[in-house]
Amino acid sequence: MNYIKLFFLRLVVGYRNLVEFFRVAYFYYPNRQFKRVDLYLLRCYILENPYRISKKTLQEKGSKDIYAYGETPLTTMEKISKKCQINTADVVYELGSGRGRTCFWLHFFVGCQVVGVEFVPIFVKIAQKVKHRFDVRGVKFIYQDILDVDYADATVIYFYGTSSDTPFIEKLIEKLKGLPSGTKIITVSYPLTAYTKQPLFKLIKSFPAQFSWGEAEVYLQVVNSSHKN
Repeated sequence: MNYIKLFFLRLVVGYRNLVEFFRVAYFYYPNRQFKRVDLYLLRCYILENPYRISKKTLQEKGSKDIYAYGETPLTTMEKISKKCQINTADVVYELGSGRGRTCFWLHFFVGCQVVGVEFVPIFVKIAQKVKHRFDVRGVKFIYQDILDVDYADATVIYFYGTSSDTPFIEKLIEKLKGLPSGTKIITVSYPLTAYTKQPLFKLIKSFPAQFSWGEAEVYLQVVNSSHKN
């Protein structure tokens, strides 16, 4: 029975990804530079898709959840960037940037500085290759555990970590609570305030957004200045 559900889920995800591709082509490919970058990036994964690459890496690292990979659709990223008022002055860190598509999109269409943090080495290697091939400035990719990164210059943190367990989220909270007051933190499916009783973060808003597997709630919170007084 589970195999049947999984089969139909894959069909739904495949259909939604196909629709998303045509929407991306219609809305964003008029930007010729982004079109070149995005199509080249997609071609890099024709022989082996990113889900399999991620699964293999997670297996090698002994992860409990080997199916943790997920990407934010670019049309959803546009909605998130507008709702959360990301602008050209921001420095955005995407935690778990995968192939780097959203990082490139944010740079081209929002104009902000973007840092993608990823622990799957081949993702970072290919993203760096694309960045240098097309001389894309303002985008940086880091191969590192997100709990070990210095986020001192971040004004926005984006974390699509729907599969993360409670201990990991609590460690991430400890990492992020020291950021400057007002730093925006965007999370998918849950707010960080649900994992701490301390007033470390202030929840600003939440809104629904579409992902390949279905709809999820996106939360915008900021680092709260009151807990530092």
